[in-house]
Amino acid sequence: MEYKEILEQLIEIQGFIEEADNTLPDYSANTDTRISIDIAKELMYGLQDELEKAILDGEKVISGEELEEVMNHPPVSLL
Repeated sequence: MEYKEILEQLIEIQGFIEEADNTLPDYSANTDTRISIDIAKELMYGLQDELEKAILDGEKVISGEELEEVMNHPPVSLL
């Protein structure tokens, strides 16, 4: 998979995360969910930045195995 294809998929995932954030009711019971969404957005922006740099620099950032590990690693809870 090319970096541009990965970036396109990340942008699509970002859209789903944004949609989830915008449609989540603003109840205090949803605080944990909102925190998880915010963390996911932060991680997504970081990945997008790294991929955009790699595309511009023409460098390889991560291998397929490393990408698999990143995508399957559970998020860290700050709670």
